[in-house]
Amino acid sequence: MDLDGCGLVGRADEIAGLGDFLQEAARTGSAMLLAGEPGIGKTALLNAAAERAAARGMRVVRGSGAEHETALCFSGLHQLVGPLSAELAQLPGPSRCALEVALGFGAGPTPAEITVLHGALSLFAEAARNRPLLLVVDDLHALDRPSRSVISFVARRAVGRRLGVLAAVRSETMGSHDLGLTEVRVPPLHEDDALHLLSKRFAELPRRAASAVVRQAQGNPLALLEFGALAGVSGAPRDAVPGAGPAKEVRALYAARVARLPAGTRELLLLAALESSGDLGVLHAAAGEGGLDAFGAAERDLLIQVSANGRHVDFRHPLVRSAVVEGATLAQRRSAHRRLADVLIDWPERHADHLSMAAAGPDEPVAQLVEQWARQSLRRGDVLGAMDRLRRAAALSPDRAVGDRRLAHAAYIGVSVAGHLELSHRLMRELDGAAATSRSLPVAAARGYLLLMTDGDAATAHRMLVEAISPLAVTGATDLDELMPALYTLLLICHYSGRADLWAPLRDLVAPFPPVSASSPVSMVRILEDVGAVPDELLRDLDGQIARLPEVTDTDVIIRTALTASYLDRLSGCHQPLTQVIRDARDGGTVAGALPSLVMCAMDDLYSGRWDEAQDVATEILALGRETGYDLFSQFGRYVIALLAAHRGDFAACAAHSQELHEWAASRRLGRFTRWADMAQTRAALGSSDFETAYRHATAITAPGQLPPFNIEALWTALDLAEAALRSGRADAAREHAAVMRTCGVARISPRFALMTATMTALTAPPAEMARHFDRALALPGIEQWPFERARTELAYGEQLRRQALKAEARVQLSAARDRFERLGATPWVARAAAELRATGKARASGARVGTALTPQEWEVTELAAAGLATKEIAARLMLSPRTVSAHLYRVFPKLGISSRAALRDALNGRRSGCEQ
Repeated sequence: MDLDGCGLVGRADEIAGLGDFLQEAARTGSAMLLAGEPGIGKTALLNAAAERAAARGMRVVRGSGAEHETALCFSGLHQLVGPLSAELAQLPGPSRCALEVALGFGAGPTPAEITVLHGALSLFAEAARNRPLLLVVDDLHALDRPSRSVISFVARRAVGRRLGVLAAVRSETMGSHDLGLTEVRVPPLHEDDALHLLSKRFAELPRRAASAVVRQAQGNPLALLEFGALAGVSGAPRDAVPGAGPAKEVRALYAARVARLPAGTRELLLLAALESSGDLGVLHAAAGEGGLDAFGAAERDLLIQVSANGRHVDFRHPLVRSAVVEGATLAQRRSAHRRLADVLIDWPERHADHLSMAAAGPDEPVAQLVEQWARQSLRRGDVLGAMDRLRRAAALSPDRAVGDRRLAHAAYIGVSVAGHLELSHRLMRELDGAAATSRSLPVAAARGYLLLMTDGDAATAHRMLVEAISPLAVTGATDLDELMPALYTLLLICHYSGRADLWAPLRDLVAPFPPVSASSPVSMVRILEDVGAVPDELLRDLDGQIARLPEVTDTDVIIRTALTASYLDRLSGCHQPLTQVIRDARDGGTVAGALPSLVMCAMDDLYSGRWDEAQDVATEILALGRETGYDLFSQFGRYVIALLAAHRGDFAACAAHSQELHEWAASRRLGRFTRWADMAQTRAALGSSDFETAYRHATAITAPGQLPPFNIEALWTALDLAEAALRSGRADAAREHAAVMRTCGVARISPRFALMTATMTALTAPPAEMARHFDRALALPGIEQWPFERARTELAYGEQLRRQALKAEARVQLSAARDRFERLGATPWVARAAAELRATGKARASGARVGTALTPQEWEVTELAAAGLATKEIAARLMLSPRTVSAHLYRVFPKLGISSRAALRDALNGRRSGCEQ
């Protein structure tokens, strides 16, 4: 589709790109994002594309962001849905109701955000059914977060629906919104194009003056035209403002033009700027007796434009809107908000927001209304909107203690859900001096979470929360919902500390509560105290919550449900909702808020055998935790990296990361992190058949025959300890540990726990009963979800069969284990299985059989490894990734007929001798 004749100077490349975009959008669907500084011409390009799209038969619906409305939920979506009322009426009931409730058109329970997203997509697809639809969104960066999520969601699914999404964003905001749109940077005009544009519009301008204007405008078209107009009036260009760019100067020029308008016009423009949707019906009702006649002066000055149907008004440039708002006094803005609140009484959310901004002083009824909508925002997943509303509610609170509670709640949301450490610190500093050090529940929750995540100071955070919770829990002065944030924070503190002395007060605090939701911190405490004693009713409740999780938008609920699921091996059912939380956090510019979800996804990828994905996510967690100040989360990333290194045979990397974990945790007395380091080192030692070292690390987590309360790692490493004990000559310790696993009741909790219990039973059973127990273990339903654990059972079975001289039967299990380990990339475990297979007399019939020639790169890698270089050192020397080096080595071992690096030198010497002969 061609855009010739649109009248834009110096934009041939951009126009050609938009032409291709519109053609693709009309044919199948497409999305594009224009990025550039204010005044660079993004709006002009949007206008040109919209005009040509309409001329070619596409339906065009427009919207724009407004900086003062970023906290208003779905205000941007409201603009896009308004013109599609006929299509909205045709949607199926659930989708229509979700949109109507979200936009304030109807009443009902708060819809899940995913329902709103799909409802919006269905609406736009319906609108594009008869002719292609183009959605045009200016100032996307100033759109409210939920509306940005809708735009992102729809843009990624435009193909196949004849739907186009064209948006513009300021370049300085890029990087904070990962919207999944193709980006086109709009550059400054070339000097020749700038002069051409200037001479075209201001032919009478002297050449010297025109050249000065071009230098001052720096290729910014809006600045060029505004400065040109000023130079034409004054005879010379205005002096540049020191330290200010063209966009700032243009803003000043717009402010001057607005200031020259009649008072009635400025008043009406202010209403339009604060109302933001441009609905002339709303503005007419708010304008009072004068009606909309006062818009005339602004129209004649080309500051606004009214739609052809007379129902909608737009500012010709976002900077005009900003100039109108900035040029009004506080009293004028409050008056305008009051008038808008009065006419928006049927839109309760918008009514509440305008009321809050109209208030001249403390007003508890309005504060309560705003707090109510803050909670609604949180349930919808609009974290930043919830924080903003809580801050406004705090400012409106006559009672300082109530205001501090609201402010502390905002700080808690900021640090625990949104990932905004600095903002949370700032909110805590805003608290009254007495409140900041008080035993207030919200203050303790916020401060405790900050201390744990940033400094790892579990002891101070624990003392503060116990002092705040104990009086209320004992007297029953507050309900569980009010206690929830503080209890959850205290649970995390106890969990990461790994200290029995810190768990005792929390166990006493939750003891009086009756059975509650599986995702409640009360239930989590009881689960961690004794996983095997978890009642069936709680398991059913958790399974039901996980099934409903895709419809939940409250991030806090999703994280708590996933955390409970991780204790009971049900994390895979939470992956999709967690992924949505991560996407929302990135779309909304709260990327650190994605850390808890990233942690859960890394765990699920690790357990499910998606090790490359787990490595990538863990690396992101480590880097993001460092960048944002969430040091505790970064250590979890380090743990996953260490464990994967152990599984893959990069023992040097495993040791280095484990050592860093130990050192970081030791000074903070955070025992769980030291257990994680021991877990990784246990697996590394088992993979290399160093069973004595494996036993030493496994028993650092728990003693044989013991599964202490509040030590989930003892359960996760139970098979490790039993195998290490058995293979290091401690058969009694292995039998003791297997017995405690059988009696503790965890086998009914999940397939993994059942498989571990059955494998430990088989390993320690009398020889005559061994095969029967292994067969039962491998017949358990659901174990395919745990490929590493299943392969370990097959390996153990094959090893035991070989020791009983049942070579043919052993080969079946050993081959299955080797193949499964190979698919995972568990190099040392492949070597263990291959060595056992060779001991049965079977040589592998494949491209990797002993004697197969090494490739040139395999020779290079192998020679360096034989010389004693670590995997990372080899990678650096050959400019490869450590993962590639590990992959080469795992293919080389069976070719050379060896199972460890220690045998490399002799194997290579033998290979060279054979080649020379």
